Amino acid sequence: MKMALRQSEERFQIVALATNDVFRDWDLLTNQVWWNQSVQSLFGYTAEQINLDAAWWRERIHPDDRQRITADIRSVIDSGQQFWSSEYRFLRSDGNYAYIFDRAYVVHDPTNKPVRMIGVMMDMTERKRAEAELQRQNLRSQLFANITLKIRQSLQIEEILQTSVTEVQKLLQADRVLILQLHSNGSFLAVKEAVIPGLPIILGQKITNHCFNEEYIQKYSQGRISAVSDIEKAQIQACHIEFLQQFAVKANLVVPIFRQNQLWGLLIAHQCLHPRQWTNWEIGLLRQLADQIGIALAQSLILEQETKQRQELTRSNEELQQFAFIASHDLQEPLRKIKTFGERLQITCGDSLSEQGLDYLQRMQNATLRMQTLIEGLLTLSRITTRGKPFVTVNLAQIAQEVLSDLEVRIQQTGGKIEVGELPIITADPLQMRQLLQNLIGNALKFHHQNQPPIIKIYSQVLNNHLDDLSVSNPGYQIIIEDNGIGFAEKYLDRIFHVFQRLHSRSEYEGTGIGLAICRKIIERHHGNITAQSQPGQGAKFIITLPITLPINSHF
Repeated sequence: MKMALRQSEERFQIVALATNDVFRDWDLLTNQVWWNQSVQSLFGYTAEQINLDAAWWRERIHPDDRQRITADIRSVIDSGQQFWSSEYRFLRSDGNYAYIFDRAYVVHDPTNKPVRMIGVMMDMTERKRAEAELQRQNLRSQLFANITLKIRQSLQIEEILQTSVTEVQKLLQADRVLILQLHSNGSFLAVKEAVIPGLPIILGQKITNHCFNEEYIQKYSQGRISAVSDIEKAQIQACHIEFLQQFAVKANLVVPIFRQNQLWGLLIAHQCLHPRQWTNWEIGLLRQLADQIGIALAQSLILEQETKQRQELTRSNEELQQFAFIASHDLQEPLRKIKTFGERLQITCGDSLSEQGLDYLQRMQNATLRMQTLIEGLLTLSRITTRGKPFVTVNLAQIAQEVLSDLEVRIQQTGGKIEVGELPIITADPLQMRQLLQNLIGNALKFHHQNQPPIIKIYSQVLNNHLDDLSVSNPGYQIIIEDNGIGFAEKYLDRIFHVFQRLHSRSEYEGTGIGLAICRKIIERHHGNITAQSQPGQGAKFIITLPITLPINSHF
């Protein structure tokens, strides 16, 4: 029996020497603990520093873990259990704590009395550090995902900046994170801040300090990152230390924010309760976040500029529409008088006028008629958006037939032939659809070869896929008006849809140069577009693209 016990003790000693883990043999009767050599190599203690009393072991358990571990061990021993395991932090000789996984076996004597507790302490510090690093990386990824999502979902820069400081403050467990915006006079304004309770508030303060001179700003303009672990030991100016101390700063990390390659401001993390050594991971985090903020600022600036341009364009269009409306009305009255007195002059004095006088009178009346037609065109153009009717269900085939009925005399005069194919039912302004078809069919009748009657085809086709010429992503219709007329060079394609742009003189073809501009305005109101294909002498094809679905009863 004694020999077996001796052999067991020898095997225990061999295992204790062979392993890198700490072996502990606690005699419960004497309260003495035997340690193997690993307690020195793992935790840095010398043989002289190690006390064999169990209190030495217990005192080196982290204060936050000590009561829990002591109670667990006592519970296992008192309950007669044999196995115990737990994790806790154990003090090293250098003052840092190691993360320990401790497993122990309780030895009982023949009377079932606990006499020894043999344990193995495994150092889990590196594994814990790796887990913490992985967790930080996951948190950083989540942070960037959150901010990127904010940027994609909303270009509200205030919300993006507040999210940035709040999330970074939580992730770094910093006492304060803030964003300073640089002003043209070299001062800074604290625009966003996340700070723990009890510390001075910087948000909203204008920061002007002679320490922040041009050289200071120039360094950040060149991309400098400042990481100060202890302001009192750092090589910085006394005025800078004094400035930071008024905000209770002990350590700070400063990263520049660039918008379109220009220094916009600073992203800053403060540690106020104690100094702090900033890690490469933390520095990299703020640098990458500052880059994301810079992208958001650039996008916000572009959005702001575009919004201002749209507002200015809208205001300009409204002024032009108002001008056209007022000018047209103001011109109507004198035109009516010119026309009326011209007609009276012809009736009362026509017989007494010379041939030249009659020619002058006829020219005056023709000019009056052209001016009246021009004014009516301007009024129509100005009313497309201001006096448009609500969108309702419109049968384009029926509208086309009504237009052809209105143009019946002109069709007969030109000997024209009109072929109407299948046309869809859409949601639109019916009066404007009528105006659209009348202008396009009227143009096709007008611009025909002198020795060849016009042939006009009106038909539609469904677009099943998204096309570049469709202004919406929904499938749409193409309405096509095709003729065999004189055509035009496609280099003039953009020109023909603008007001007063004519390719022919009035002596060749009558008109005001407003008709196609009205067509374009109508199509834009219906969220579509209009274009054309043509070659000189080979006819023209006008193509209107409209979305299939438009809101009914909308004025747009």
